[in-house]
Amino acid sequence: MRQRLRTARCLCDFDSSVAAVRAASRFLRGKDFRGLGVGPGSARLADLASHLLSPARRRLFVFAAHLQGAPLTQVRRVSGEDLAAWTADQYGPGPYPAAFIGSGSGAAVHLAGALRAPVLPQTYLVPVRARLDPDQPRAALRAGQEFGRRLVEANPELSLCHMHDPSQDRAMLVRFMYFRFKRLRLGAVLEWFLEQRLAPGATIFIVDCTLTWPVSVLGDRHRFQFGALGGMPPDEYASGSDRVARHLAEQHSPVRRWDAPPPDERYPEAEWGYDDSLTPDITALAARCGYQVRRITIGEPEHLSPLVADLYRWWYRRRGLAADRLLVETYNQWEPHWALRLGAVPFWLQFTAESSYGLLDQYLRRDEQPYRHIHVNLFSNALRSVGQVPAERWSELARRYASTERGLLGVDERAYPEDIGSTLRYQPALAALSPRHPLPPPLGLEDLDEFLADRRHTDACRLARIETLSRAQG
Repeated sequence: MRQRLRTARCLCDFDSSVAAVRAASRFLRGKDFRGLGVGPGSARLADLASHLLSPARRRLFVFAAHLQGAPLTQVRRVSGEDLAAWTADQYGPGPYPAAFIGSGSGAAVHLAGALRAPVLPQTYLVPVRARLDPDQPRAALRAGQEFGRRLVEANPELSLCHMHDPSQDRAMLVRFMYFRFKRLRLGAVLEWFLEQRLAPGATIFIVDCTLTWPVSVLGDRHRFQFGALGGMPPDEYASGSDRVARHLAEQHSPVRRWDAPPPDERYPEAEWGYDDSLTPDITALAARCGYQVRRITIGEPEHLSPLVADLYRWWYRRRGLAADRLLVETYNQWEPHWALRLGAVPFWLQFTAESSYGLLDQYLRRDEQPYRHIHVNLFSNALRSVGQVPAERWSELARRYASTERGLLGVDERAYPEDIGSTLRYQPALAALSPRHPLPPPLGLEDLDEFLADRRHTDACRLARIETLSRAQG
């Protein structure tokens, strides 16, 4: 028990992987996902935080980062099997008809929710407490190099990517280093989980995001990634640009471009990319247990979202629901429970950047049956990062395409993107909507196959490909 508590303290509450496990496991227990699964859902507390002056809100973000960071003495005692045990402990005994393993994606969380399946991420963020200058990536690399090397040596089943993104993660980088671990082998704990908690003939879905990023190689299974998926491409992080210079000036930085270590290779992106080294263990276990293995291949994590949105709309209509309410979610603020209770079609976006805005716009533009209601929830990262789309543009997009009820939901537009109360506000905002419906029975795998067969030539299926790697035996 003591080791499990120590492991939980070394995880980051706002990490996309931790949030996915908590959201999925709470939903499977009949609960919603208020406050990222660890805090209250309170519009009143949210408004108190968001109505502070901007400097005070920024200080609150930094204070939260300090609380999330784990000291070296704790991190060095956590192993890859501890991370797997924490994951397994979040779920009940099953049996589950399927499981999702691999890359993070809010759309995969909703697909897992429809099938009543657990989510088992390949990647976890372990925030290592440190005081860093966000605009000095070479110094950040040196600060974490030796400690990271020792962690990798102690955990041969993991790879480590020290990620440093001074645009999107600036408020957090001043208090901790982003150590992202990827599991390369299933290990004893996850093998036991899959053997014992999946139903006979179950399906394992591998979520394979093929996104890569330039990295500096620090050693065997040890890398440093400068920048991350979001508002700008890797070469703009490396070479700079006019908008990077403007961003640094706005942050009162003494530099106008970053001097980052040169990359040596491309590797699966630290937070979202899938390392295929894990696949042989999955297929071997499936063959031993008589499970089917299916691979979901996507170029970016949000590329699964149009397919899942179409699936939900198809499913709702089969159940006699209107399917005319769209719920747009960003980053870790997803809510499988209330999406189903409201009969809302979920459309998840990885960030609030131009590429995500464009994906949503494209989806709404091609839809032949417009939505009457569109609600957009925005994740706040404490600053106006490069490529970020302002709140008013998101609100205008919802107004353009919805005929009745449209705009931001659970967002303080005046405080965004320093809306520190947003994690407390979005669940109560959803719960206040109507009408409500009983939770439906799980979507069957045969229903998923019927839907996919009907839509195999659509744009959504071209963005996200689902193929069978091995079939269930016995």
